[in-house]
Amino acid sequence: MKSLKKQSKRLLSDIQESANQLALLTSNLTLLEDFNELALSLKTNIETLNRQLAGLKKTEYNAALADSEILEILDELIDNDPISALEQRLFAAQADQESGVVGEFFQQLLDKIEKLYTPLLSAIQQLTATQEKL
Repeated sequence: MKSLKKQSKRLLSDIQESANQLALLTSNLTLLEDFNELALSLKTNIETLNRQLAGLKKTEYNAALADSEILEILDELIDNDPISALEQRLFAAQADQESGVVGEFFQQLLDKIEKLYTPLLSAIQQLTATQEKL
């Protein structure tokens, strides 16, 4: 069984990675502004917590984590249920299709996906071209 410190470090890393991905996905998307702010706040809080915990021994680490205000912030996040708020916002936008909000959202999302996909495709093409030369 892993120590509590190791488990906590892994979980903090997982949270950081998820927050990074969420921030990337939701940046510059009008309907997802609230989620982007949430992701950026998570990133900042986890970075701060990691700095506070850096270099502490196991017992000090566990005690500092247990007493952390940031842990309370994360707990509040769970209670606030941001997914339900997002669902309500998206359903409201869908009901108001005449305003073009949904079309704008999907265009923004498509632009983001294309922006992420183009360098990926280029890298794959370069990798396969390199392999063919061998």
